[in-house]
Amino acid sequence: MAENVTPTRGKPVEDKANCSPFDLGVLFEELRQFSDQRKFELINNVWHPGSTFLFPKTKESGRNRRFNSSWLQDFPWLVYSRYLDGAFCLPCVLFARQCGRNSAKLDKLVKSPLTFWTTAFNRLSNHGNGKCSTHNLSVIAMNNFVRVMKQEVVPVDQQLNTILQQQISKNRTIMASFFKTVLFCGRNNIAFRGSRDEDPSNESLKGNFQALLYFRVESGDTVLQEHFETASRNATYVSKTIQNEMITTAGKYIKDQLSAEIRASKYFSVIADEATDVSNKENLSLVIRFVDSTQTIREEFVGFHLCEEGTSGRAIKNVITNAVADLGLNMNDCRGQCYDGAGNMAGRLNGASTLIKEDYSKAIYFHCMNHRLNLCIADTCSYQLVRDMMATVRKLSEFFNNSPKRQQHLVKNIKELLPNNNHEVLINVCRTRWVARIDGMDRIVEMLLPVASALEDISLNRDENGDRGRGDWNVDSRNDAQSLLNAITFTFIVAIVVVRHILDLTRPLTLKLQRKEIDLLKAKDEIALLKHALADMQRNIDVRHHQLYVEAVELAASIGVQPSMPRVAVRQVHRANALAADPEVYYRINLTRVFLDHCTQHIDRRFQNEVYSCYKGLYLVPKVMLSSAAVWKARVREFCNDYRQDIPNIAGLDGEFALWERMWRDQQNLRADPIPDRVSDTLAEVDKHAFCNIYTILQLLATLPMSSASSERSFSTLKYLKTYLRNTMGQERLNGLALMYVHRDKNMDIEQLIDLFAQMHPRRIRMANILHDDGIDVAVIPGGLTPVLQPLDKCLNKPFKDNMRRKYLNWMMTGPFEYTPAGKKKAPSKNLVLRWVKQSWEEIPEEMVRRSFKTCGISNALDGTEDDAIYDDEMPEVADDDMEDEFETDSEEDKLQLHKQNGSFRSHHIN
Repeated sequence: MAENVTPTRGKPVEDKANCSPFDLGVLFEELRQFSDQRKFELINNVWHPGSTFLFPKTKESGRNRRFNSSWLQDFPWLVYSRYLDGAFCLPCVLFARQCGRNSAKLDKLVKSPLTFWTTAFNRLSNHGNGKCSTHNLSVIAMNNFVRVMKQEVVPVDQQLNTILQQQISKNRTIMASFFKTVLFCGRNNIAFRGSRDEDPSNESLKGNFQALLYFRVESGDTVLQEHFETASRNATYVSKTIQNEMITTAGKYIKDQLSAEIRASKYFSVIADEATDVSNKENLSLVIRFVDSTQTIREEFVGFHLCEEGTSGRAIKNVITNAVADLGLNMNDCRGQCYDGAGNMAGRLNGASTLIKEDYSKAIYFHCMNHRLNLCIADTCSYQLVRDMMATVRKLSEFFNNSPKRQQHLVKNIKELLPNNNHEVLINVCRTRWVARIDGMDRIVEMLLPVASALEDISLNRDENGDRGRGDWNVDSRNDAQSLLNAITFTFIVAIVVVRHILDLTRPLTLKLQRKEIDLLKAKDEIALLKHALADMQRNIDVRHHQLYVEAVELAASIGVQPSMPRVAVRQVHRANALAADPEVYYRINLTRVFLDHCTQHIDRRFQNEVYSCYKGLYLVPKVMLSSAAVWKARVREFCNDYRQDIPNIAGLDGEFALWERMWRDQQNLRADPIPDRVSDTLAEVDKHAFCNIYTILQLLATLPMSSASSERSFSTLKYLKTYLRNTMGQERLNGLALMYVHRDKNMDIEQLIDLFAQMHPRRIRMANILHDDGIDVAVIPGGLTPVLQPLDKCLNKPFKDNMRRKYLNWMMTGPFEYTPAGKKKAPSKNLVLRWVKQSWEEIPEEMVRRSFKTCGISNALDGTEDDAIYDDEMPEVADDDMEDEFETDSEEDKLQLHKQNGSFRSHHIN
């Protein structure tokens, strides 16, 4: 919002998308529906403006005024809303209605934001000076609420009933056994249920979850054993519903932990990819990259999200932004996004990355470097000689891997011809698997002799003794084997030797780019190293090709193939047929040089220097800084200009730069270890308090993602979890299982899990001290207090029962009736009884309902003006039979005395 615009007071002045999910103004209209858990989350996570936040100005009496950030320190209860440009009193907003009769009008700071800044300080001082009883009681109520939610104090109902406390402890012990079993199954990817999990007639069909619980009983879990022996059939807590709720609870626990760590870091990047599961549903895997409190770069999987609206760029953008909001994160703090290069993700006009960047300009898109490198290799391998070789390798692996009989024969030949070989299976050269392509060619070269021997045996239909024509190979196998044997030519052998050696140069980069800790500088250096290696090979092409050619000749000789070259045509159109005097020259010109040139060109094109133009902040890394003393400050300042709003103290940059350079020049001469040459290494050594600007710059650089490999890895988990036997599970269950499996090394506190379960899924058995939406979970009413604590029993019960009895008698006299086939009169139907209940309640006068609360002293005025209602003889007597018997045993004098004592008791309702 521009500073010269005066907003409408109390109305939204900022888009919700730009505000924190915990902005009090955004949530203000929903507070009445908030559960205790949501209130507790709001208290802990309510948004506060940072030190660099620029408050908007408003015109007041001809002068510009704005909110003063110092008020947040002067008044700890004060909360500022960016959405409404106003201030609230957090305790009063949440708990003022719980303080009985308010002694002050609930208006500004409570029912509406304070937006007039000229007199704001005086109003805030008056509100919090201790004279406003509404505010004082609200602060006490919020403190007590927080202590109860944190279990620092025991609620009153449990203090009155120690048996209940013991029951809670026992229930928690039982739930601990259940949760330990859930975590064991989830972390080890063990299916929970069997096909007849709920059939009580057959114990052998119990699922793994129930079987493990009974195994715990057999191992000495006496509390769990007692639970199974005494619990009613509908309260054993082993049903599929309870299992799903516990799985969901475990997943939310992990997500809450990750969300808290990411929010503490503030800046993050999103990494995403989508894939189709076994049930033909499109799932988007979301990974968050951030720097944690120990200055460690982390990439954490946070869940699968169903693409219900399709896989268009806009649909995926909505899925990502909604998922980030569900984590309690603000997309305004997103500094990077990394996906593959598909059109719906990276499209220039309607790709998800473009649409996200339109709303959040700092979220820079990075094309996954692994996918980029894989595209280079795929494009290079499209050269005809290489493509034909790859096709043959693929056919060879499929020929043996798809038939146990052929594979067994290959293994037999390997043991005979290569007894020291450790490998027995060929690897398919998958187009999308980054390392499998290289490994597949390496395996063929390693096992070419037994492969050729096995193909020859099959094509000639040899038996176990080697006799030709006496084997039991079918015609298709013999024909396919002969075709593959004919394909293993000298051209094939030279091509596989040359290509595998050149692609082996890309293996280190492929593996390093998949690491979570890879940063910008490391990736840049590794790519430069690959370019230098390819350039060196180009400069020494004659020597390197001769070495590779000699290796190919030796490999061909081992299977009886003579060096040769294809027929050369004078007219060159579609084949590699440059004129050559001998095979070595032919393959150098038509294969090695061409393939190497293609590889270099594709890598140069996809990894241009312009890709790193936004990485000027890398000059802060000590090794880079000291080697670029003349330009590093200017480069880093250019970076800071792009991220001005993120830099804590932009005016102090020059001072930090001078100290930073001086420190590392001294360290260069003093320390035995080399100075840091990576962003991650530098982060571990920077003092974020002394160098707050430099730390923020390095944090931003470390947050930017290089690869979507972490997101790709999660699809292996999806494949393990959602199989053809388990293809109908819901999304919440899938995410709970996935989070437990992926984060199986994360420590999970069982007690906290039980607390979260009790908050998310309240049930009849108590497991935690939690206040529910109505204010009280269990109320222990001492005997004899019915007349003063239960207005319905005291005043309404008897008239209501009289109405019901009258309707029943009228029905008995007039009907209509229904009869059984034997002629017996049926009881009134449920629908008829419910109609009587509704009519009987409607016949109770509203005035009687109001007076009933005053008769019990619950809603009376505090000044005593309505106390006459307590002694109103016209109100109906207590309907409780036990209470009537108790009064009958006393004298009239005792009755009067007890009635006066009960009448003087005040009990104010807590909403």
